[in-house]
Amino acid sequence: MKLYTRMLLIGLWSLIPTSPVLATLSPTDTAEQPAKSYRLHTIAVVRNRPDGPIIDIWDRGTPFTSGHTDGDWLQVTGHFPDDRWEPAPQPMWISRYYARTFTPQVVNRTTQRPASVQRYIRVNKSSFRLEVIERQAETEKVIFATKVALGMDRCLPREKGGRCYYTEPGEYKVRWKVHDPKGIEWCIPKSMEQEYPQDIASNKRCFRGPLGQFALNIGKSYAIHGTNRPQSLGRRVSHGCVRAANDAMKRLYQMMDVGDRVIITD
Repeated sequence: MKLYTRMLLIGLWSLIPTSPVLATLSPTDTAEQPAKSYRLHTIAVVRNRPDGPIIDIWDRGTPFTSGHTDGDWLQVTGHFPDDRWEPAPQPMWISRYYARTFTPQVVNRTTQRPASVQRYIRVNKSSFRLEVIERQAETEKVIFATKVALGMDRCLPREKGGRCYYTEPGEYKVRWKVHDPKGIEWCIPKSMEQEYPQDIASNKRCFRGPLGQFALNIGKSYAIHGTNRPQSLGRRVSHGCVRAANDAMKRLYQMMDVGDRVIITD
């Protein structure tokens, strides 16, 4: 796969499994361990050392093996091109937060939602309001609400690529959940290079934290995610995703399950 041919988005995009297993290894551990097989639950960057330069970007679902950890990092010992295991051709490291075996315990719900209780998200574009609605025994109530930012709903000028970005009304669902305590990494895709000429010129393609630490992918390249620009809330400024304040996004991550509906209205 060519370097930088894909973005890490969490609009991201093709990400996380429905039932990840909790981590049994502390983030501070550095240890050899019996080699295990992993599968990415999100598009992820591959580095030549922990927090080192990016050498590749792998798709969600890519399997690999690892027998060594260094803090928050898994060293890739091998992968499976053409469905056959091959040893890693060079030093390769992937954040443990993007591999199936690891899900940070801090974000687990403290109580299990009863099977009789359903929840869904409703986003009203006119009011820039996101609501979590709980339904039980034919009764609905809003249990959480927050202000959001939305897609710019316009086309950029030609010199910036001329692409059009909208948050399209419709019914979606939570397809996967992403949590990276260091900040979800986002990379400028080829299609957006004209929008970021200075970054491209200085060889800056990937940024950690503009999406916050938590995201819910809802399909059609849309995600509900945090932001490092809280001043943008209540405005139409995104590439189509729904932005929420980081503390609100953490609550949404904890409250919602994969498969829950998301309704976006005008």
